[in-house]
Amino acid sequence: MNLEMKLAAAKAIASVVHPDEVNEQYVIPSIFNEKVVELVRLAVIHAAIATDVARRIPKDIDKDMG
Repeated sequence: MNLEMKLAAAKAIASVVHPDEVNEQYVIPSIFNEKVVELVRLAVIHAAIATDVARRIPKDIDKDMG
C-alpha cells in the first residue's frame, strides 16, 4: 500500500463526517457507519489504479473514473 492509497483512505474516512458534525467528541466516524467501508474501498482502488500499482481491477470499477 503506497502513500497515495493511504491518503485516499484517510480522505475517504474524513469525508464521512460532515463539517457541521465535527466536535471534540466526533472527529472520526463510528465503526457502525456503513458508508466508511465502501468509500474507503473505492478511494483506495482508484488510488491504486492512478499510481499504477493495481494488480487487478474489480469488475464493478470503471478504471477511467478518477
